[in-house]
Amino acid sequence: MRLNNRNIALLIPLIIISIAICMQLWVGKFPLQLFKFPVNLIVIIQLFLIIIASRIFIKKNKIIQFLSSGYAALSSLILFAFVVINMAVSPQAGHSDNIFGKIGFSDITQSWTYALTVLYLLLSLGLVTIKRLLPLKAKNLFFFLNHFGLWIILAFGNLGQADKISILITVPETETIWYGYDKKNNYVEPNFAIELTKFTIEFYPPKLGVFENNGKLSDPKTYQPQEIISHQSLNILNNDVYVINLIENALVINDSIRRVTGLPEKTYVAVLKINNDTVYLQNGTEFSPPVIYEIDQNYKLVILNPEPKYFGSEIKLYTKSGITNEIHKIEVNKPLKTGNWRVYQTSYFKIPEFKGYVSVFTAVFDPWLNATYCGIALMFIGAISLIFKRKISKKEE
Repeated sequence: MRLNNRNIALLIPLIIISIAICMQLWVGKFPLQLFKFPVNLIVIIQLFLIIIASRIFIKKNKIIQFLSSGYAALSSLILFAFVVINMAVSPQAGHSDNIFGKIGFSDITQSWTYALTVLYLLLSLGLVTIKRLLPLKAKNLFFFLNHFGLWIILAFGNLGQADKISILITVPETETIWYGYDKKNNYVEPNFAIELTKFTIEFYPPKLGVFENNGKLSDPKTYQPQEIISHQSLNILNNDVYVINLIENALVINDSIRRVTGLPEKTYVAVLKINNDTVYLQNGTEFSPPVIYEIDQNYKLVILNPEPKYFGSEIKLYTKSGITNEIHKIEVNKPLKTGNWRVYQTSYFKIPEFKGYVSVFTAVFDPWLNATYCGIALMFIGAISLIFKRKISKKEE
């Protein structure tokens, strides 16, 4: 077989995957932690300088000519897409004893396959980008901005992972916590502390659900849970059900309804008329058992615990740099930024011996995030400029 650029573009992905699998079996995971700052920055700068020097001094070298070609660009993109798709469809368990785990496919981002694929893409993308910069024209400049932005995202987004830290911080109401735990359950102290002053949660109305004898919620084809709305008529498994009332903060005690206050969890009592019989239902919590209705020997009618509509935390932030007692609000999709840390509202829970809520935060330290944003901005500027350039060119024609 003649080795032209087309055939080489087909062979290189196979060679990269073969070498990566051998490295994975021989030395284990790719040592990403060796590339912590300043090593990762030095490597990125050196790689960029090598690309520039290669284009200036040895641009006629066959390897450089191939890496600067559209064949290499397409080949590297297809290989990268293959790796990313595999990451999406294969369970990323982190460690597995099966064949996929041993060759690194169960933890792609820590594998030699991913590392060599990204290197191939960075070399090809960098050389193609530099090649198009000259002659210096508006169209070429916009192309450069767009593709150099992508190069920055790939370089800092991947090598920057060595410095990235993600920890879970659980903070009970009224308490102050200054530590968290990473995925490996290692104790980590960030440069700030959180005092949870108030946790707020709002719920959707509860739903009527049907459980089977095996304790599982019935198939939606059998019955789809519906919100409980007073004075509503329903047909549940051929039974006529009329909702007389839905009472919040109440309990069923001795076949009667008692209103209660101060319970740590929401309790609901639904007063129903089922086939002319008056029935009381109550959702179950850690502090009160559920009250259910047996439709027949196979199905039971229950009140499902309401789903949260909103939850967020009001906190006081304390930092080692001297910021104390600052009040902030953290909500889902509205994180708190402090230095290179971003604190996200992840979840919440309650414990029986504690009256309030416990808020769970995910704190992420990513010092290279701004570099990634810079790359995105360059891509956006380049893409928009190219679009307008084409529109102007068409009008001139």
